Amino acid sequence: MTNYKKLLAATILSAMTTSAYAGSEIETLINMLHENGMVSDAQFGRLQAELKQNQIQATEKAAQVDKQLAEATKPSDVEIEVKGGVSLKTRDGKFTTKLGGRVQADAASYSGDPDIGNGTEIRRARLYLQGTMYNDWGYKLQYDFASTGANGKGIADAFITYNGFDDLQLKVGNFKDPFSLEQQTSSKFVLFTERSLAGAFAAGRHIGSMVSTKQKHWSLAGGVFGDSLTATNGNNHDQDEGWGLGARGTYAPINEKTKLVHLGVGLNYRDAGGANTARFKTQAETHIGGVNILDTGSISAVSDYTKVGFELASVVGPFSAQAEYITTSVNRNNATDLDFDGWYIQTGYFLTGESRNYKKGAFGGVKPKSNVGEGGIGAWELGLRYSTLDLIDADVDGGEADSVTLGLNWYPTPTLRFSANYVDVLEVKGGTYADEESRVFQLRSQWAF
Repeated sequence: MTNYKKLLAATILSAMTTSAYAGSEIETLINMLHENGMVSDAQFGRLQAELKQNQIQATEKAAQVDKQLAEATKPSDVEIEVKGGVSLKTRDGKFTTKLGGRVQADAASYSGDPDIGNGTEIRRARLYLQGTMYNDWGYKLQYDFASTGANGKGIADAFITYNGFDDLQLKVGNFKDPFSLEQQTSSKFVLFTERSLAGAFAAGRHIGSMVSTKQKHWSLAGGVFGDSLTATNGNNHDQDEGWGLGARGTYAPINEKTKLVHLGVGLNYRDAGGANTARFKTQAETHIGGVNILDTGSISAVSDYTKVGFELASVVGPFSAQAEYITTSVNRNNATDLDFDGWYIQTGYFLTGESRNYKKGAFGGVKPKSNVGEGGIGAWELGLRYSTLDLIDADVDGGEADSVTLGLNWYPTPTLRFSANYVDVLEVKGGTYADEESRVFQLRSQWAF
């Protein structure tokens, strides 16, 4: 082979090992050289074989690069969202988890009678995990660090749910009995810092099972329950614990974003169990003082008691109204049966134009039209409530009282709330604190996520 042919062949081989030449262009060049007799048949064969080998290697290398690039840019199997709390979910939707909670710090000043000392407290400090498993199973575990102690006092919600049926949920664990609009609305979202005097008839949380369905215009729930986590039989370990039944139905013939008419009725039955006692009590729509201005004390010889509640609520733009009436009938063995009752009516008005958020039988959180920190002033809300409770009947003198509460709420963002309440107990009849009137000024800062 002449020198120029050797040089040409070397050039071709060099080109074949670089990415500067396309494989099809090199192959065309080799064919031209072979046809012109510049490359022998043996050289042509070797060049073709080497070109093919280089093409295979280049293809394999490109595939490896593509694979590495795909792995590097592959989306995570878990999506994370930070919006108040922290939410995680798998891309297939089978698993979700949310971490949330609330912290409520209170301060209160008391005047009038009885003599109650001013003070501060962390009213609630809760964390919860809530989510779904394998599409149809749900769970929630909520713990209150401000209410710890023996007998699981710190545990609030602890339940699992099954949502595999259309529009029907099964729930088992520790949770609220289905009773009362005021009680079903979370403490994060109630209009005032504390619930009304009628909250003395709250059904509370118990271990049990419940079936419920919640639609846009109506909801229905019913369940059977054991005792509460804080219940104790003392040293009487042979006594049966109490048990109960609970049911609640709601109907909202008008349910729009800024318009609502809500009707509801609730029924709660409790068997007193081996303890054969019951007690109903309340503070003056406050919590720090720890003084129950109305208190039946421990009622003995109780076989069972039944609570019936009626609910009415309305929203028209920034205006809201809500009322409930609850009556409680106590059946006693070898003693006169008892009847107690209580009610409240309240109104709220957003000075900044927001509306109370309602969903499936309860009120939810407030979303300001403009957040502080984003050029806005947040949401401002005024509230007024009148409530009454009567715990006097037959030989039980738990007292009777009326109360008026004024409130101002400021929501700088959807996760923050600052509240000021003034409570005036108008009159107390009977009971330990007869003819004594309390006045309370209390403040709350709340972070809920």
